[in-house]
Amino acid sequence: MEQNEALLKQLSRENQKAQNHVVNLMESFRAINSTLELDEVLKKIMHSALKIVETAEAGYIQMYDAISDKLLVKTYVGFNENIKFFKVNIGESITGKVFRDGDIRLITSTEEIYNSMANLSEENLEFITKAHQNSPTIKSILSVPVALGTKTMGVMTFHCFDVEDGLSETDLLLLQSFASQAATALYNAQLHTEVQNSLDEVTHLSKKLKETNAMLEKRTEIHTHLTKLSVQNKGLEAIILEMNKLMERKLVYADYLEGNYVPQHIQHIATILDDIFLLFANKTEASYVSTYDSVQIDCYIYPIRSGSVFLGCLIVEGNTPLSQPDQLIIEQGALTLSLEIMKLRSQTEILYKKTYETYHRFLEIRNLQQAELVAQELGIHHDHFLQIALIELDGNADLLSLENDALLLLAHLKEKLRLENSLLFSYNNKITVLSFTRDSAGEGMITNILNNGMNWWNERFTVVARGGISTGQYSPGQAKDYHMKAEKALLHLKKQKEKGLLHYRDIGISTLFLHHPAEEINSFLSETFSVLWNNNETNDELLHTLFTYIQNNRSMATTAKELHIHTNTLYHRIKKVEDLLKIDFNHYEDHLKVLLAVYLYNTFMAD
Repeated sequence: MEQNEALLKQLSRENQKAQNHVVNLMESFRAINSTLELDEVLKKIMHSALKIVETAEAGYIQMYDAISDKLLVKTYVGFNENIKFFKVNIGESITGKVFRDGDIRLITSTEEIYNSMANLSEENLEFITKAHQNSPTIKSILSVPVALGTKTMGVMTFHCFDVEDGLSETDLLLLQSFASQAATALYNAQLHTEVQNSLDEVTHLSKKLKETNAMLEKRTEIHTHLTKLSVQNKGLEAIILEMNKLMERKLVYADYLEGNYVPQHIQHIATILDDIFLLFANKTEASYVSTYDSVQIDCYIYPIRSGSVFLGCLIVEGNTPLSQPDQLIIEQGALTLSLEIMKLRSQTEILYKKTYETYHRFLEIRNLQQAELVAQELGIHHDHFLQIALIELDGNADLLSLENDALLLLAHLKEKLRLENSLLFSYNNKITVLSFTRDSAGEGMITNILNNGMNWWNERFTVVARGGISTGQYSPGQAKDYHMKAEKALLHLKKQKEKGLLHYRDIGISTLFLHHPAEEINSFLSETFSVLWNNNETNDELLHTLFTYIQNNRSMATTAKELHIHTNTLYHRIKKVEDLLKIDFNHYEDHLKVLLAVYLYNTFMAD
């Protein structure tokens, strides 16, 4: 009970912290939009950003200059005047790459930072070093593009000189939301400056500025209104419903992690969710699409992301262009939804981390009474039969994306695996499934559900899902044994680069070699096959003959038929193999050694 109360207090603190971040962001938005003077806006942006990224010790904003085709420092804090001479080409160093690619860069180790600055000119390296002479070595850096829509205007960068990991993913998420509003403020200020400096076009620009200000005021009004719902903890559904009230056309939010949508009454959207998720999981730009099932559905899709992580998308039916008010509502709503989703995800991660720690504590307990108490914490109770499965996602994706994919697969499995005495949770890129039943009758059903779920995943996504499962009679202390067996089954699949689900009992003799390094197995094979282990054409033929002979259980007739040779020819080849390898197949140990070598090659080494 005390632990549950502590967890609730921790969740409350995290929730309060998230609310404080949102309030701080709203105050920053009001501050940077309180003036139209470009220099003042830049100073306010830098001042507000350092409030948001509290651990940063210094920062600067670079704006793109079309005449020089460089990024120029326009405002700074924590540096001396040398920073003004820091002029970066597009693609040069960290900030040049951030501007070119439009991607956020968070680097938390000195070595990686200076490796990323490898193409920085000597002149620029000297300026950035002299600009902070007291602490010239950068320990962590966060650089964010300042962009309005598809147009990147500049780069906002912060340094930490005290410790590595001084800047965090939380700083990244908050600054990403702030950068969008900062871009709006800068855009507004730049328009105002152009009006002041272009007297010949004052009438035209004044009208344009008035229209733009009206749009910006409307954007700020919408953003403030929706953000207020988030601060008041009204929830995701309330924000979606409010957006629908404001819009001329109705929209649906499709949640990638949960695999569902809001509002639920627009039921035909369910038929196209999988296709939309597959199409937009790696996209950053909104677009119109047409899907075909029993009927054609035309939609405008606006993907919602947090960095590299795909969260979901807003869907508006129809193929006609959206009105400007609707575009503003979607744009500002997406920002608010992103914050709300990440807040909910942060709470979920805290809960799953606690579950992960409690689960591993449960595995170590051998006392029945203590095990029952910990099981109650996990929301389960003991029974006679135990099943543990470990599912891992693996692919060419960053850890955040893999964690996101694990949550998506977890949601799918929870929907299919509706057993009362079961526990499913994810941690990092791995899903754990624990289930108690009165007998082994449910084993096949659970295995089939997990296997079908992983097949569903592997048919749709490039990220591979593979898992190991172990089952058996339960008594306190045995849970850890079954967990380790599930890990071994998973490791066997990883070594063979296969996907899907494997039961520990189906591994067979391979369990003896799972933790043997590939180099050690290869050394044994080389020693066993000796002179046949080369690229000589004759020896290749003998090696192939040997493998076929062993795999056919030393049947001369079957092997000769498979190789399309006479049995006498096969006899002479086998005799030659025995002579070259100095073995005798009638000798038990020689036969076993070769048999094992062929098995190990086919299991661990063959492509």
